Amino acid sequence: MAHQKHQVTEMISQDEDDDRRLYECARKYEIIVKQFDELIGMMDNFTSIPKWQKSPRDNASNAKAVGSLSQPKSNDEIVKTLTRFLHELGANPTDSECSKGT
Repeated sequence: MAHQKHQVTEMISQDEDDDRRLYECARKYEIIVKQFDELIGMMDNFTSIPKWQKSPRDNASNAKAVGSLSQPKSNDEIVKTLTRFLHELGANPTDSECSKGT
């Protein structure tokens, strides 16, 4: 009888652990989605040419030159943002729990 009670308690505890891990993984997923949206927004801003740079006289080489001037700056900003995202994800102590199998 005591053995059965222990098994039931162990199953409930395992179910609670699974639920907690699932919740933490869902929270991590939400963070990743928000970060991805922010990154896409940044990339869209870097790839669009401001209106003041557009003119009927602009040709492809001028537009390409303007884009290449801002490329190193945008790359640096993307690297900084990705580094910040990775630190934010790494700061969560539940990282290893999300990768555990059931």
